[in-house]
Amino acid sequence: MKFHPDFIVIDTEGQPILREIAIVDHQGKLIYEAWADNHPNNPKISPKTKPLKTIITDFLNFAHSKTIICHYARHDIDVLRNSFRAVGIPTPHLVFECSFELAQQHLPELGSHSLEALSQHLNLKLDGKIFNHDSAHRAKYDALFTYQLYRRMVNEFLKVRLKKRPNPFGSSRVDTPFQDHVDFRSIFQNEFERLKSIIIDIKQDPNHQSKGAVVIGEPGAGKTHLMMRLAKDLLQTNRLLFIRQPNNKDTVLFHTYSRILESLIQNVPGSDRTQLEHLLANSFAKIIKTEDYYSTAKIQKDEKILQVIEDGNLNLFTELGQEETKTKREYWQHIEKRASDWWLRNFSSAGYAPQILKGIIRFCGYTDFNRRQIITQWLALNDLSSEELNKVGLESWGEDWSREEISLAALEVLSKLSLLDEPLIIIFDQLEGLGLKANEPLLQSFGESIKEIFTHVPNSLIILNLFPDRWQQFQHVFDGSIVDRVSQSQIFLSKPANQQMIQLLNLKLQTAEVSISELFEPDEIQTILEQVSIRATLNTAADYYRYKIEGISLPKRLSSISNTSTVEPEVEQQIQQLTAEVAQMKQVILKITQTLNITENGNGILSDPPSVITPHVPQNSPIKLQVQDYLSQQRLSLEENYSKPQIITESDDLGKLTTILESLRSVISPLEFDVLRLGRRVLPEHLVIQTATHQFAVGFLHQGGTRFYHRIRNWNELVINHPEIQFNLCRESRESLITAKKSAEFLEQFRNAENGNFVFMDKEQRIIFELIYQMIVDIQNKDLEVNLVEALDIVLFDYRNYWLFKNLTLLTLHQSNFQPQFSQT
Repeated sequence: MKFHPDFIVIDTEGQPILREIAIVDHQGKLIYEAWADNHPNNPKISPKTKPLKTIITDFLNFAHSKTIICHYARHDIDVLRNSFRAVGIPTPHLVFECSFELAQQHLPELGSHSLEALSQHLNLKLDGKIFNHDSAHRAKYDALFTYQLYRRMVNEFLKVRLKKRPNPFGSSRVDTPFQDHVDFRSIFQNEFERLKSIIIDIKQDPNHQSKGAVVIGEPGAGKTHLMMRLAKDLLQTNRLLFIRQPNNKDTVLFHTYSRILESLIQNVPGSDRTQLEHLLANSFAKIIKTEDYYSTAKIQKDEKILQVIEDGNLNLFTELGQEETKTKREYWQHIEKRASDWWLRNFSSAGYAPQILKGIIRFCGYTDFNRRQIITQWLALNDLSSEELNKVGLESWGEDWSREEISLAALEVLSKLSLLDEPLIIIFDQLEGLGLKANEPLLQSFGESIKEIFTHVPNSLIILNLFPDRWQQFQHVFDGSIVDRVSQSQIFLSKPANQQMIQLLNLKLQTAEVSISELFEPDEIQTILEQVSIRATLNTAADYYRYKIEGISLPKRLSSISNTSTVEPEVEQQIQQLTAEVAQMKQVILKITQTLNITENGNGILSDPPSVITPHVPQNSPIKLQVQDYLSQQRLSLEENYSKPQIITESDDLGKLTTILESLRSVISPLEFDVLRLGRRVLPEHLVIQTATHQFAVGFLHQGGTRFYHRIRNWNELVINHPEIQFNLCRESRESLITAKKSAEFLEQFRNAENGNFVFMDKEQRIIFELIYQMIVDIQNKDLEVNLVEALDIVLFDYRNYWLFKNLTLLTLHQSNFQPQFSQT
């Protein structure tokens, strides 16, 4: 069955020639109705009564180049043919589609395929009323029902054809610029060109001063999508570095550097080389090609390298000897020497920069995955074992250093390498959570860090993606000099015109081989286009798609528009109020039950917990379905990216935990958290959480080497000193195993402690942790438009066996009964 988007529906009455006609357009509107003056029952005074020839002429004007839909078209064709002859007009070539024949093909099981039988079978209605036999055989009445019948059959046909295909609107948000989504280039092309022009200005500036740009748009306006377009167009030449919201006020620069490092180890599209390899190859090619950069005369290795890069700088990685051979190592040692000489001549031997440069060159010089992993961890400022460091020829960072200081030095190294390549594009996204009251210290720290980056990191375009109200707030918080630097360019993204949105929707539908006018009714299209942003438009289209193809009910915000609800608004409001009151009663009853069951065992640890956590959001409520659908999509994304290179840090995980706990204060009260201290001795990054009934600690220890040793030793002392606290220590499963004898002994001591629980964060546990955190951040950034309290209530119940939630919600962690949910290896 083929849909004809440019169609009209007609119905004719008369035999053998026309007496009455009605024409309905493709939007279901009656656009023409007339009675021939030869009609025995025509109202003589009506303006719709016309000579037959006039009616035929009018009909031809409407029918020009359109498909004509009729029910039992043979009758209408005969009537029209006879009418053409009667008025002396040659019969034109017209294209007809018969809804009667279509019904016979697609609904063969029905005994009758009359318009009345089909309308009643499909529950079609006109002005809220089903087909009435007494009103039939009036052209207007039959034409309007024929229009509904045709659209319904088109929908049923599409439902069968598209049932097993993915929802083309299902993915409406861009999480990072490195993703690949449909990109309609006409939208925001001027804004895109403006960003590119700023990059050119930075490159042509003799001083290569960094410039700032604030991209301002409402939630879902397309800010990150615009960054994706930058990545698609510029990753072959420029390095694009993406930093999501920091979450720890003490480590903003380290967070920035970690996320930049994560971006740099992403492959450049169309290449099997990382951004970091492209940066180093282009930078070193410039060094070795420029005579002024040589501290000593050229040698044979220099000539060979120059010969190799004539056909492309990336040949450095493939044409300097076989993998893991002495020849290749010697060439890369020479590259390291030349690059170090260049740095010392042009900058300084002081500080951490020479070490960072050495680490970058070592990373690029190896192809062995394990060695690269070791160097990545070293560049991420993690402590490594002596055995690992010896494999790559690097030294331990030791204990007495500042991560923030080294991170800033590393950013400076990358930017100065880019002076020999192309300007860096540094993008800060998902920053809305910084505006929350609980994050005021974090926002201040972020502003100071941005100031440091502008001061020490040249040759960069620094972009902040923000909501309009957040940008207004940030301007009042940041130092004036920061505001001036950041907002040298302000780029506003407004919702595109409807015609552009229709083009975008049709572009998304290309994979389904269907058009928006074929899939949706005109009033549905209008509702879709009325949404406030690009993402809201795509999400609404996705809701209608699920409704029409998958039979999933529309969300409440759309159901009233589509007249799918038979409940009166007053009744619906009463139902909602009653549901809320029942939920409150459940919560009160649960608290009373918990209180009655509480008994202390002498050390503050409680016994007899409730066996279940009662959910307050109804099982089949739209928000629950929305949240669960979101979690399913995010899980797929996290699983897909799990094996890709990532920089996992304890401070970042602590920040994520803090964000989760701050949000949970809205559903769990009281909920307080602090840190433990052991004089000036170092401890794992951690929090101690206090609920109404108990307290527990959560620490993160992903590093190895001497850092692991000192921190686990001191952690064990806390465990002994605080028997009233349940201690959880989390370690990422992708980090190296603890093999050093003393460290392994201390770890075993902790695992055997009565109040110790070792949480081995394997794939499943990591994904759940990231899911919960990302959901909260997305709600704060309005990427997920649901109520935070209700969403947290849903995940608290759905993930009630997750170790963190068990600690938070159970009233006992009685050691003899406590069963951890993790492998303890």
